[in-house]
Parts: sequence; structure tokens; C-alpha cells
Amino acid sequence: MEIARLLHTFGGPLLALFGGIGARSMGTLVTGMGSGVRTVDFAGSPRPCKPYRPDPGRIVSGDPAQTVSVAYQSDDGLFSAGTWTCQPGKWHIEFAQNEFVHILEGVVVVTDGDGLAKTYRAGDAFVSPAGFSGTWDVREPVRKYFTLGGPPG
Repeated sequence: MEIARLLHTFGGPLLALFGGIGARSMGTLVTGMGSGVRTVDFAGSPRPCKPYRPDPGRIVSGDPAQTVSVAYQSDDGLFSAGTWTCQPGKWHIEFAQNEFVHILEGVVVVTDGDGLAKTYRAGDAFVSPAGFSGTWDVREPVRKYFTLGGPPG
């Protein structure tokens, strides 16, 4: 019952944050109706990681080698979730979609276009709204869960 109360209390703001994505899925999760839709377990079998680096013109310092493992992508391509890793380095970033981040390991300093810097460590969570631009400075190797939502800009 506690889970249902929490979903009822926080479900509306979360759905508003992600533009209503998953409203039908959330209802299925709460009611347990047999729709054939299953949850996606991040701890399940490992998914292939795609290694990459930011465009060299965006890198400020270090060698921010990165991997991404997409655990889920919606049929319409407007929502995805997965795990991301990055080695120390700093680069300019521009977010085309809303991104929710939960830092699992490491330290990153995110600085916005006005110069306001925030440090995030393991256990921290935040959202970078579509249109955010600034820098990511990975100080210690980072592993995070992410969700991306909304139409690409």
C-alpha cells in the first residue's frame, strides 16, 4: 500500500517532469493488469556498450572516453534509459532532450552557461533540461543511470 501511496503522491510530478511519458505503463505497474508489458531490469544480463568520445572540438581537457549501454528505448524513440560511464575529462555539452541522471560512482562538476558549478557524487540525482548547455568535468570515473525523454531538439 505504501508503494501505491508514493506513486499517487509523486506520480503526477514525475509524469509532468517527463511530459506524461509512461502514463499508461505506470498504470499497468500499479494495477498489475496483464497487458504483456514487462519491466526492464538494469541488473539483468549485460547489454553491449558502445564506446565513444565527445567531438574533439568540444573537449577542454583530459580524455573523456565514454560508454553507453541502452537498457530500454520506447517504440517511438522519445524515451530511453540505460547506464553510462566516463573517464576523467572536461567537455562542452548541449542537451537536446531532458535527461534524468543518478550518479552511481564517481564525481562530476556540471557548470551551466552562466558559470554556476554544481558537484555531483555517488548517490546524487539531478535533471538537465533540454536546452541546457555548459560543461561536464568528470573528476573521478563516473557511472550513472540515465533516462532521456522528449522530442530531440
